[in-house]
Amino acid sequence: MPHASRVTPEITPDSENVGEPLILTPYLKSNQTSTARELSDVKTFFKGIVSNSGYFTVNETYNSNLFFWFFRKTSDDWKEAPLLLWLQGGPGCSSLYGLFEENGPFRLVKNVLKRRKFSWTNDYNVIYIDQPVGSGYSFTNASEGRIHNQAQVADHLYEALTQFFLLYPELKDNAFYVSGESYAGRYVPAIAYRIHTLKVAGKCNINLKGLFLVSATTDGIGMMKDLGDFCYHIGVIDSRIRDETTVMVEDLKSYVYSRMWTNASHQRDKILKNIFKNSNVNFYDHTKSPDKLEDNHLEKFLRSHKTKKKIHAGNVHYSECSSHVFRDFFDDILKSVKPWVEELLEHYPVAFVGGQYDVVVAYISNISVLKRLEWSGAFNYSKAKRQKIIDRKKVVGYYKTAGNLKDVLIREAGHMIPKDQSKIVLDLLSKFVSNKL
Repeated sequence: MPHASRVTPEITPDSENVGEPLILTPYLKSNQTSTARELSDVKTFFKGIVSNSGYFTVNETYNSNLFFWFFRKTSDDWKEAPLLLWLQGGPGCSSLYGLFEENGPFRLVKNVLKRRKFSWTNDYNVIYIDQPVGSGYSFTNASEGRIHNQAQVADHLYEALTQFFLLYPELKDNAFYVSGESYAGRYVPAIAYRIHTLKVAGKCNINLKGLFLVSATTDGIGMMKDLGDFCYHIGVIDSRIRDETTVMVEDLKSYVYSRMWTNASHQRDKILKNIFKNSNVNFYDHTKSPDKLEDNHLEKFLRSHKTKKKIHAGNVHYSECSSHVFRDFFDDILKSVKPWVEELLEHYPVAFVGGQYDVVVAYISNISVLKRLEWSGAFNYSKAKRQKIIDRKKVVGYYKTAGNLKDVLIREAGHMIPKDQSKIVLDLLSKFVSNKL
């Protein structure tokens, strides 16, 4: 999945009547919850999978709306099950990628929907939200409605969650977990920290229980500083390019320390381009050729009039990854959410899950970030013993636990770990939620 793509979501006329985007906010504000539930019901996918989709208005001034798709746990006890929020990275990529390609109840195979055996909805209620505005189906009517930083991300997500709990009040007291992948390693702490601070102030009742971070980019320098050594040790670059990378990373550090964020992001791009030019490595899985990247079958499916009508997206143009949103957040890419992670670790379990074959968020980079965290469990983490994760007598990963921090490596997985190892990740998530990790 690319970090940026060709177009930005916008309302466009369709040759076929797909209706208007279903915006639920007016119904929720006027206490018409049952009407909102009925209108947002998705009736025409797989029988037995109950879901709702539509839009929450998160900024009325500029008509900014976030698209969501919510799935109940696929059993009768869904009202007692935890609720998980899934966020995709990018910045600018749709969370529906995660739904269809990684952990949702169905997947797309040659343009045909199939049930996913190891879906997160087997055990949990899951809500997927396209954000920031401009990602996926989410949209705003004005350029002033676009956002550029994590505080604004938290504003919009908190507003969306507040409305979701009006739509599903029976879930408002359930255990709530925030999860996400890649650049969502910034979104997840942003919304979790917002919930936490409001809870401390007595202004929020969301029952936040933990954070589950997959291939997460939480700290810019930490993600980049060991990249040259990693690529050298896996054999995709030689010592000359490794040394070039080391020098370039030092320049990147100087930009970050000087808070020259645009220069820092450009420098990051130069580093990645130089490595790719000299290696042709697939940054998402170094065991695969970059020529083997997926086609846009999912994007075509989600742009179809038939799909839009079924999920109440209306005449909104869908983009799997938005180059406009990527540019909106360009100055945010190298910033750190480390202080938020440190505070959250004092109160909630936080899992960092890395893939063995990932390059763009290499596991060694995750370790670099975790070692630099300043929190009460830092010493215990430095001394913690690594354990094996075993599935059917095979070692499929490793984990290390120190207080609330869970450091995990999944073997034979790239950047999109739930896609590569769906059973292992679901088992891991279950242990995390049940406090057995």
